[in-house]
Amino acid sequence: MSRNANGEGSVWHRKDGRWCAAAYLPVVTGGRRRVVVYGKTRQEARAKLRELLDKAERQVPATPAGLSVGEYLAEWLTHIRQHVRPSTWAGYESNVRLHLVPRIGKRKLARLTVRDVRLMVDAMRADGMNPRSIQYAHATLRSALEHACREELVSRNVARLVRIQTPTPLKPREPLSAAEARKLLAATRGQPLDALWALLLMLGLRRSEACALRWDDIDFAARTLRIARSVQRVDGRLRELPTKTRRSNRTVHLPPRCLYALAEHHRRLQELHGSGPGRPWPPTGYVFGTRWGTPLEPRNLTRMFGRLCDEHGIRRVPLHGLRHTCVSLLLALGIHPRVVMEIVGHSAIEMTMNVYGHVNLETQRAALDHLDEQLSD
Repeated sequence: MSRNANGEGSVWHRKDGRWCAAAYLPVVTGGRRRVVVYGKTRQEARAKLRELLDKAERQVPATPAGLSVGEYLAEWLTHIRQHVRPSTWAGYESNVRLHLVPRIGKRKLARLTVRDVRLMVDAMRADGMNPRSIQYAHATLRSALEHACREELVSRNVARLVRIQTPTPLKPREPLSAAEARKLLAATRGQPLDALWALLLMLGLRRSEACALRWDDIDFAARTLRIARSVQRVDGRLRELPTKTRRSNRTVHLPPRCLYALAEHHRRLQELHGSGPGRPWPPTGYVFGTRWGTPLEPRNLTRMFGRLCDEHGIRRVPLHGLRHTCVSLLLALGIHPRVVMEIVGHSAIEMTMNVYGHVNLETQRAALDHLDEQLSD
């Protein structure tokens, strides 16, 4: 019986009845090592060996046989942390720790199958997990395996082949109407943070962007405001971070109401911190900061807005609903969606139209009445 040439590998029968095949191949960790595969028959073991040798010929390194899904996910989390926003990474880490590792963490990465992922999803559903939570956990695994494909650790993304139940869409809350928006501005006029509520409502700022505003971002002469950063809590500390997307980094015009509110806000701060006539308090630091010079906690804005609505009888919407209100009112005024997109810093015009462009009953009524007039004799 002739021996295989060097590099062709070998196949043999084990005492336990299984067939083995092995060859020295390049691996992703560098260098070459002996890679062993198993099969129930000689043909199966030889087919697996042929697949490994084909990959080696295409310069595709073999995946370490001992690398488990849990070990890879830990490595992936460490790598991805520098490439995504802290809130995104926290969601990934939570899904890996609570759902993925306990269920499939011990599986070998190279042997993870579509069925393994499907059984995991079925088990999560049987345990009564919320469909949206299942969707998020599956999306985390899909993203991690996509990275594994790019690193040639696996040949395909098995998570992509598993169908996930689409969660019932959350019913969007109706944004404030023009009358309710006027009521909010009237209720906050003269309050210490009236400029903050005006900016959130009229410019559609995100709460993290509003908390990060500094006085040198405001050009009173040119009547412009620069949004260049955000504030978020990361690892228990408030930190300045880049804006959500590149398009979120923008300069917008300050309408008279916002300009006056900011000037009045600065005047009040000057009275509190100034050193008397001739020694005015310079406009430095955060526009909406604490007495210690730190930015406001974004979550505190949400609580403050809830109390404000309750005290003045304003219909409760999420704080982010003020951003929805801004977009909806601008679109209702006939402002071109591209202009609205630039004002609020959306990354795509589809976001402006499909997610934020709420059409209330009054707008529908006005549109249909106008159509009726056009079609009347």
